[in-house]
Amino acid sequence: MPFHDLEPHAAQAALQRDPGLRLLDVRTLREHKSHRLPHAVLVPVQELAQRLGELDAQAKWLVYCEHGRRSVAACQILQQAGFRQVTNLAGGVANWIGAGLPIER
Repeated sequence: MPFHDLEPHAAQAALQRDPGLRLLDVRTLREHKSHRLPHAVLVPVQELAQRLGELDAQAKWLVYCEHGRRSVAACQILQQAGFRQVTNLAGGVANWIGAGLPIER
């Protein structure tokens, strides 16, 4: 089953409605320290394949990066590794901020 995209407001609603939905930030440490979605796990996309064992393959994941390109690659990596509940934040954290949604700094 291919992953799907969620626009920021739909993603926020999903996070509020489902406490089991986890956030995966696949940006760099520097980007993550600058601004992030609350409670996100950081695993930079270039390290993801080697660090899959740190993530629960049975969990539901909402994956994001800055603009949505790296997170698409991350979703593909996760799915190829057997993760079945993977969603991409469309447009990344930049789109989230543009929608006026809260961010941690």
